[in-house]
Amino acid sequence: MKIYLLLADEPFYMPACVGAVLDRWHGSVVGVSFPSGFFSRKRALSTLRLFGPLGFLRRAARIGLASLKGGAVHSVVGRHGLPIYPVESINAPDFLSHLRELGVDLVLSLNCPQKLKTEILRLPKYGCVNLHFGLLPKYRGVLPIMYAILNGEKGFGVTVHYMDEKLDNGDIILQSTVPIGPSDTLDTLYPKGFEEASRLLCLALERIEAGTVERKPNRESEKTYYTYPTAEVVSRYRQLARERRSLG
Repeated sequence: MKIYLLLADEPFYMPACVGAVLDRWHGSVVGVSFPSGFFSRKRALSTLRLFGPLGFLRRAARIGLASLKGGAVHSVVGRHGLPIYPVESINAPDFLSHLRELGVDLVLSLNCPQKLKTEILRLPKYGCVNLHFGLLPKYRGVLPIMYAILNGEKGFGVTVHYMDEKLDNGDIILQSTVPIGPSDTLDTLYPKGFEEASRLLCLALERIEAGTVERKPNRESEKTYYTYPTAEVVSRYRQLARERRSLG
């Protein structure tokens, strides 16, 4: 099975997750791309609101340092000797031709910032697969872990699912729940989420290759959806995070 990765060079949690997938599937990965658009103005503003000026500067400094070193995820890919194909639009004809020339069987999206359209979705034999931190069909959209905390959930979901033309849609391959403890915040839950994601992704790829996937419907009629938070929502989260950190 020839796998192609669409990644974002996020230096905090992605390197370990991508490294775990490549350690297991190195021989099957035929190429990697980092589509543009991950570090957007909207994402930066959301980070500033969520973590405050000091937290934002710390994160920006870490991103800048990683970039000067060539990119944290780029380094992981480089250590595995995999080719990186530069791409502006993953839906452009030249990129689709590139995938066809490689004979790609499956596209795996991890934090890919661009929406996959019909032609690329139909191109690989085994389809396109995405990772989402929400117990789909619930918690579609952005920042599902934050909203799970605000909603008083006892856990948040990690879902590996097939992709279609709608975001966070498509049949579910595997999913599990990561517990949310009384003192947990985004800072403590993201590492746990990506650790579980590494396990689920490797297991999902094994089942896809073996033809043993038991698809679970991702019913749009049962969805909940969350968008970028308002200032009031951010304020509520930051207050709750302070209270939770005091328990740790």
